[in-house]
Parts: sequence; structure tokens; C-alpha cells
Amino acid sequence: MRLLFVTGPTPSNIFALAPLATAARDAGHQVLMSTVRERTSVVTGVGLPAIAATTTPLADLKATRRSGEREHVPDDVDHPDFIRYTGRWFGRVAAESLVRLREVAAAWRPDVVIGGPHAYAAALLAHELSVPWVRHTWTALDTRGIHVGSEDELAPELERLGLDRIPPPAMLIDNCPPSIRQADAAPAQEIRYVPINSQCVSEPWMYTRGERRRVCVTGGSMATRDNNFELIRSMVGNLLALGAEVVVPAPQETADALRAEFGDIRAGWFPLDVVMPTCALIVHHAGGLTGLTATLSGVPQLLLPQEAKVRESARLVAQYGCAVSLLPGEATEGRVSEALEGLLHEPSYAQRARDLAREIDTMPPPVEVLGLVTSLA
Repeated sequence: MRLLFVTGPTPSNIFALAPLATAARDAGHQVLMSTVRERTSVVTGVGLPAIAATTTPLADLKATRRSGEREHVPDDVDHPDFIRYTGRWFGRVAAESLVRLREVAAAWRPDVVIGGPHAYAAALLAHELSVPWVRHTWTALDTRGIHVGSEDELAPELERLGLDRIPPPAMLIDNCPPSIRQADAAPAQEIRYVPINSQCVSEPWMYTRGERRRVCVTGGSMATRDNNFELIRSMVGNLLALGAEVVVPAPQETADALRAEFGDIRAGWFPLDVVMPTCALIVHHAGGLTGLTATLSGVPQLLLPQEAKVRESARLVAQYGCAVSLLPGEATEGRVSEALEGLLHEPSYAQRARDLAREIDTMPPPVEVLGLVTSLA
């Protein structure tokens, strides 16, 4: 059977879909994974065959409307206009991807199309081909309003297909453990989370514990000087003051800037799944895959959700008892120091993380969910 995976424009989109895609290849199915041109190396880096679905630079797709007008980008990431803007550029990615994916399908017709949460080209291509499409999300993350912006941008494609909205999937898959899933989340087929990320040669320090307590600080795979840098920077300073060993998984430019300021840290692109079992704590931006990777190693978390779309998920993880979540207005120096001390010294946080890890272990593995996906065809 031929399975086409269509991912969004960030590495996390690829990492989230990779376990199911890898299970499909291991079972003998033919698999292709499409993404924006800039992320094809991430796909090949996790051992999957990649298709570059776009030729226009991602920065241009974000900045320019299909009419040629410059986009208005609101300053407030939580404002409804920003959410609509996000939907519009996701729509532009989908429109351009659809052109390339039609060419792929003419030569390599998929039996099922599996798309990330906002990879709308998956839905439109599957409808055009009259094959099932599956929506694969993670940690129940779904920003309200993005669909609306995307449907506005995709109006020509929808009209051509005789649709007035993005068609619903034949199946929704989600890797969020039930205990921390939002109560109003759509019913979904559970899938066990398996950490897959870009690797490097593992050095001994990555998989062994040092004399000091190790704390991981990360702003995610997209952290830059303009995105989550100050969050990382401030946390590193707090942790060094507590005498912790600090490790910062980050893109190279971000890592270089941090090492230039703080000499006594390890920073760079190294695999989170290798390093996490050696950590006593992780401090992060409330990224869904980052949090699940920490949970599997029984590691407590300090969550610093910067965007509204992740705050409810962060609240539920904290409510479960394996994390502390501080909103931007709450993350004062005193509150952060108190949270760090509590997470490092109170054993209940690690115990609850281990409880949640056991729940993840009971969820259906990717190979089992694969059987349900292929049965749709």
C-alpha cells in the first residue's frame, strides 16, 4: 500500500508523524513524506523519503498574500487577527503544495493521505483523488481560528473541488495521554508517543549523569534570537545560580549566542531523547513533543507557555502534578526560583511524571494504529 504523509512547515510536524510513517515502512508499505522545501533535510534525517512540496521560500509565503500584497502581521501572537494570519499562510503553503502533490499523485497514486494538524493540502488532495485522509495531531493542540483563515485563503481550491470548507478526515489520530487531554478535544484514535528527532553522534556526556544535577532548557527546534531566546537566556542564568549543570538543545546560531554569554553550559543541536534520561528537570516553552519526551523519562517540567494556544495544555500537565506552569505575567524572578527549587527537591513531581509515562505505555503503538489506517483504503 502507498501512504503519503503531508507535514507542516516545522520540524515538530515531521517528528510527530515520523513514528507512524516509520512503522508503515517497517511493515513493507511504500511511504513518501512531503514538507516545505526548507525542511526536507529533517525528513531525510529521520530516515524517510522526502518530497519538497514548495519552491517559494517559506519567509515569502508568510509575508506575501496570493494577490501580491504584503501581509499585515499583528504584533500580538494571541490576537485573533494573528491567528487568522497564521491560517492564511498555512493556506498558502497548502495551495502551493497541492500543485506539486498532484504531480506526485499522477505518478505515485497514494491509497491513504495522512496530514499534520494544519497540513490542508492533505485534505484537498485526498478529496480530489477520492481516497481517505487522516489527520494526525499531537497533545490535542489545535488553534481555534486557524481553519477559518486557511479556508479564506484556499477559497479558489475549495470552489474548484465543489467544497465550501476543508473536508473532515476519515480518522483523527492524537498522541496525547487521556489524563492530560482537553475535555472538549475532538474524539480521536490514540497512538503511543515515540520520540523521533534529528540525531547526531552521541558523546558520553549525553547519556551519562555528571556530578551536578542536570537541567535541560529549550525553546524548541525553532528557537532563534527572535523566538524564545530571552526565555532560554533568563532560565540559564537562574539555573547556573542554583549550581545546576545546564544543557540547551537548540539550533546552532542560538547555541553559539548562549555559549558566548554563558561559558559553563552545553548548547547545540543534540538529541533530546538521548539526553533526557540523564536530566533532573526540563524547563521549556510548553512544546507538546518536548513535554512527552520528558514524561517518558520521568522528568519534571517547568512550563513557560508564551502563546495562548499552548496554555490550556500546560495547565493540564501542571494539574496532573508532574509540572509547574507559569504564564508570562507570573514568571517573576521569585516565582521562577521557587518553582525550580520545588521541582528539583519535591519527589512527587517525578513520581507523577512516571505515572504519566506508564499511561503512555498503555496506548496503542504506531504499528497497531497503522492497521486501522490501512483498513480505510
